[in-house]
Amino acid sequence: MSRVPLTEALLDERSIEITTYLAFLKVAIERRAELRAKDGALIFPLSHELTHTLKANLVLLLYSTAEATLIQLLDEIHDVIGNNCSSVDALNGDLLKVVLKTIKKDKSTTVLASAAPLHQSLFTYWIADWQSRTNAKDKRVDGISGSVDGLVFYEQLRKFGVLAQTQNDRPPSHLTSPALQAVKSKRNLLAHGEKSFTDLGRDLSVDSLESDYDAVFQTLRNIATEVNQYLVGQRYLAEPPVAPEVLSEAAAIDA
Repeated sequence: MSRVPLTEALLDERSIEITTYLAFLKVAIERRAELRAKDGALIFPLSHELTHTLKANLVLLLYSTAEATLIQLLDEIHDVIGNNCSSVDALNGDLLKVVLKTIKKDKSTTVLASAAPLHQSLFTYWIADWQSRTNAKDKRVDGISGSVDGLVFYEQLRKFGVLAQTQNDRPPSHLTSPALQAVKSKRNLLAHGEKSFTDLGRDLSVDSLESDYDAVFQTLRNIATEVNQYLVGQRYLAEPPVAPEVLSEAAAIDA
């Protein structure tokens, strides 16, 4: 059973949305489509300038999917861990650092005021802090907003121990794509007003957009698979302590 069903559903829904939009773009551009009023009284040709704007819109659809996927995966990571743990003592070292960074922001000392054992109150506070962030804006923290690409996915998932640090501290090839980076860069050009939709879209072709869609979605599905394997394998848990007799045997062998 998948531990990231909401992420998988999100990707399926966004895939339908974007492939439908791509099909519309092909008709609009390749067949010089027109818009007609229902009564036939108005015919509105789709000019080249307008189709450039329509192409640029697809960049936003792709970027939105990447950011939504990351937030949804973080939601599902917190949900699974919250439902299967109750103490920071059970968490791996990477997660313990995440918890302590969250606790550091506790200005009201809620954790210290708890009557529960500290290891439980730390865990409860961490989960409650995430659950209190009821909208995506509150969850876009620690360098997420406006910058989601393969490196950001790598850095976010490394924090939880989903991914081990790579030799060059960059995401492995199957979890990133030049298309993901390009979509982020183009989205930022639009968001910051550095390029108009028409200017950006003028340099885009439907074929290149379709290729970007394939690459971005394949990457996002690969990332979702990595997170699912992490949750199924319960790799968020600390390694069990080694029994004293095992340590003695190991020492004897080394001697």
